[in-house]
Amino acid sequence: MFEDLSARMKVDKETTARLQKERDELLQKEATASERAGKLLVELQTERDLKLKAEERSATLQEKANQDAVVVDRAIRERDEACREAEARRADLGVEVARWLDTEEAFAGLRADLAEARGLLQVESDEYDHLSSTVLAVCDGLQVAQEEWAGSLTTRAAGITTRVGPLEESAFHAGITQAFAVARSHYDQEINLEVMSQGFTPVYEDAELDEMEKAVTPLARNLANRLKEMVLPPRK
Repeated sequence: MFEDLSARMKVDKETTARLQKERDELLQKEATASERAGKLLVELQTERDLKLKAEERSATLQEKANQDAVVVDRAIRERDEACREAEARRADLGVEVARWLDTEEAFAGLRADLAEARGLLQVESDEYDHLSSTVLAVCDGLQVAQEEWAGSLTTRAAGITTRVGPLEESAFHAGITQAFAVARSHYDQEINLEVMSQGFTPVYEDAELDEMEKAVTPLARNLANRLKEMVLPPRK
């Protein structure tokens, strides 16, 4: 009986040792599993944090992308507006350049016209100077005092006829006077100068008077040549 009890105790002891060993192994496994579970929890937490950070970063990047898209869209609109404005300015510049070229061409034409006008004006000025010299020479020839002809060339030229008329009349009167004087010097009392002063004798026809005039013309010219220095004003 004692042997059976010893055997039983031995078995129990072995069983207890085995159970103790199994419990230790289980505890070791549990500890290992707990440690591993803790690590897994840490990894899960870390992964969750990383995921949250990633989501936050993704949200931030999305927001920034949205902002960048707005900026890019605004930049595109501004670029398009700048392009349209540049095109408009280019068109305006083309119009201005065309207008400037037209103006330059017009100026060139005006310069040519001005040069031609200056040439014509110079010709007119030369002709005016020549005419002025001629008028002054005529005035000097008519023995007109310079003070009486002061003024424009037109005034001087217009006054020549005024001066020539009295000179012609004076010369005509002087010629008649000289003719009467010549007749008186040749015939003294034999010619009636008073009757002669009344003109042609009315008994003659016009044709007869024309024949008389034709006959005496050479003689009258000879007499005029002899008396012109006495009747006409001296020439310079």
